[in-house]
This record gives sequence, C-alpha cells and structure tokens, in this order.
Amino acid sequence: MEKKKGISYKWLALITVSIGTYMSTLDASIVNISFPRLTKVFNTEPSIVLWVSVAYLLVSVSLVFVFGKIGDFFGRKKIYTLGFAIFTLGLILCTLSQSITQLILSRVVQAIGAAMTVALGTAIVTAAFPPQERGKALGISGATVSAGLLSGPVLGGVLVDLFNWQAIFYVTIPVALAGMAMAIVCLKEQKVSEDKFSFDWGGAATLSSGLACLLLFFNLGGKDGFSKPVAVAFGVMALVLVIIFVIIERKATHPVLDLKLFRNRLFAAGNISLLIMFIALSANMLLMPFYLIEGLEYSASQAGLLFASVSITALVIGPISGWLSDKIGYRLLCTVGIALMSGGLFWLSRLGTDATLVDILPRLVMMGIGSGLFSSPNNSSIMGSVTWEKLTTGSAMIATVRQVGMSSGIAIAGALFTSRQAVHLAQLSTENPIASDLNRMALIAGYQDTLLIAAIVCAFAIFSSFSRGNARPQVEKPSFEVEK
Repeated sequence: MEKKKGISYKWLALITVSIGTYMSTLDASIVNISFPRLTKVFNTEPSIVLWVSVAYLLVSVSLVFVFGKIGDFFGRKKIYTLGFAIFTLGLILCTLSQSITQLILSRVVQAIGAAMTVALGTAIVTAAFPPQERGKALGISGATVSAGLLSGPVLGGVLVDLFNWQAIFYVTIPVALAGMAMAIVCLKEQKVSEDKFSFDWGGAATLSSGLACLLLFFNLGGKDGFSKPVAVAFGVMALVLVIIFVIIERKATHPVLDLKLFRNRLFAAGNISLLIMFIALSANMLLMPFYLIEGLEYSASQAGLLFASVSITALVIGPISGWLSDKIGYRLLCTVGIALMSGGLFWLSRLGTDATLVDILPRLVMMGIGSGLFSSPNNSSIMGSVTWEKLTTGSAMIATVRQVGMSSGIAIAGALFTSRQAVHLAQLSTENPIASDLNRMALIAGYQDTLLIAAIVCAFAIFSSFSRGNARPQVEKPSFEVEK
C-alpha cells in the first residue's frame, strides 16, 4: 500500500513566502488611504505625513541587495525569518505611536524587515521548485503582489472608516505572526557560502545611498519640479554614487551586485522590460482614479471597484501564464503581454468626457491580461538566468526594479500630467472662456496625453522583451533536499 505524503516542502515554502510577499505589498499600499486622517490626528502638514510612506520606500529599497547578500552567507531562512520578526515588531510599534515622528520611525523598522523578506522570498521559492515548475510557482507568488496592491486601499479605507488609523496595522499582526511561525517551522535552510563572512561594504554603501538619492530625486522632482535645486542635487548625487558603485563592483571579490550578470541576455532583457513596464503602468495607476472621480464624477467606491479589475484579472492570468512559460518558454508570453499593455494604455488614452462603464472596463481588463501574461514568465526568466549562488541577486533585482520603476513612473507621470493639464486649460480658456467645465475637460485632456506617452514608452519593452530569446535555462541543483 502506497504511503500517503503530506504537503511537499516546495508548496510549504511557496505558501510561507506568499504570506510575506502579500504582507509587504499590502503594507506598502494600505497606508496612503490614511494620510488625511493622520494629518488631523497628529495636527501636522501633509508633506510631513507623506514621509510615513517615503521613509518606508527609501529604507526597504536601499537595503534589499544588502540583506540578499547577508542571507547568502548566514542562511536565507535565518535572515528571512528575522525579517518577518522585525516587520511584525514594526507593526506593533506603529500601533503604539503617539506622534508622527514615532510613526515614521516605526515604519523604518517595518521597512528593514520588509527588505529582508523581499530580498530572499523569490530566491527561496525558486530553489524549492524544480526548473520545469519554476514559472508556475513564481506565477502564484507573483499573484500575491497583485492581491496586496488590490486589497490595500480597499481594506485600508474600510478599517479607517469603521475603526481608527491604528487598525490598518494591528489587524495584520496575527497574519504576520502566522507567517513568521511558518517560516520557522516549514522553511529549510539555504546557505550558499560556507566561507568566512566577507562583505562588500563599499558596494553596499554606494548602492544603498545611490538608490535612496534616486528615489528622493523622483519623489521631490515629481512634487516640486525636476529643475528645483534640491531635486537636481539628489539626481547628481545618485549619478555620482552609481558611477562609484560600478567602479567598486568591478574590483570586488564578493560584489553586492555582480555586474557580469548583465552580459546574460535573459537577465538584462528581463530587467529592462520590467523597468519599462512599471514606469509605463504607473501612469495609469496614478491617473485613472483622477480620471474616474474628477473627470467622469464617479464615487470613490465605484472608481476603486472598477480600477480593481486590473489587479483581479492579473491575479487570475498570472499563475496560468507562469505554468505556460514552463511549457513553451518566456519570449512569446512576455512579448504578447507587454504588447497588450502598450495597446491597453493607448486604448485608455482614447477615453473621453462621455466614456461609460462599457467603454472603460474592457480596456482595464486588457491591461490586467497583459500584466498577467508578462509578469510571471518575465520573473521566471530572470530567476532562471542566474545560478544557484546568485538566486538572491535575481530576487533582489526584481524587487528593486519594481519599486524604482513605480516610483519614477509615478513622479514622471505626475509631472507630465500637471504640465499638459495646464497647457490644455490655457488653450480651452482662450477658446471658450465662459464654459463651466474647463477644469474637467483640461484634466481629461491631460490624462489622454500622459497615457499616450506611457503607451509609447511601454512599446519599447516589446523589443527588449522579444530580444531575450526563448531559452529555458536550468538553475543548478541546490545543496539541500527539495522534498520533505
């Protein structure tokens, strides 16, 4: 009689990492909805409250590569579990905060924990699954990103309305504790190096500082203008630090980021395509709510439900495309997916002042299908292009590119939209100065122009995606047992 087996290790690892991925993306998206409430509660300016989000972003992005490399030396499970613990501690501290300064510092603690889990999560999943199932696994894991981004604003709005601002933090503490317990019990240790700990401190410092300056450049530039002295200063510092980082990494024995990986066509094309996709997609993420609420006069709840169709569609398509990529390779799915997204952005840019639900919904669904088709195979191709020893580099690279792409895309789209809206308002005022809805018409025209530019930008990713080839490389067999 055949002995029954329990849940295999690979699925336990996937469930554990998916909880961590969901928590980090949920936490990044749930806080913004509480900004108006926080401004009143702490009697402070919106520009100060904004640092609740900015501080989290700066710290989490700048430390991802650092913790990825540390995990290679001390063990991925050890650092991942510690990250869960620090993240949970940050949640508790947020609920206890009595001032905006305490809340921002608590978010920094959260960000440190999130950087640990994000840096190592994809590497742990990739190592747990055989190469022929990697796309399926990363498709499911990637779907949790869409779930977190989708549920964050909706859940946050409900919690803030029914309870208080602390609710957005304390309701997630039990989930975080459950994820930490699973990490302790279920995950197997993955230790890449048994050598004496050697760390590229110079590379880590310049990379972390450079990424922080780059994000500040986009955040401040998008808000006040990229020509402002402060924004220019951060942009110049980011450029200088990146140049120094490249010089250091070319000589480092154990580099934080092995620049030789970019000679691999799959790795380079996958990350370039991912960056372009998030830059373009961020324009729609930022401006669609304005178009629906202020342009078409939808209620906030109606706009939220309608916009959620993108994430819901991606949530369904992502695991399917990941499974297909295991069968037919990456290039076709990624190229078709990014082409659909580019076409979807162009189609959305044609929406006017009299658009109906029937006009809007198919366009958003098209965006969701494109995102689902592209993301899972693209992530799988990046992780499949690196060796076992470099899995954390691939994992950290995906997380960093995603955050940098979204931050820069939102800042650039916001600046473009503001500029084009002002141009159209001036033109409409000259043509028909007594019209009652000039602001609404200018807003819609600015939305159309910005999304058209986003569609053109996204189209460049079609070429970079197609250039990756259709190989399905194998990750070297790990040094730990895959099945329990």
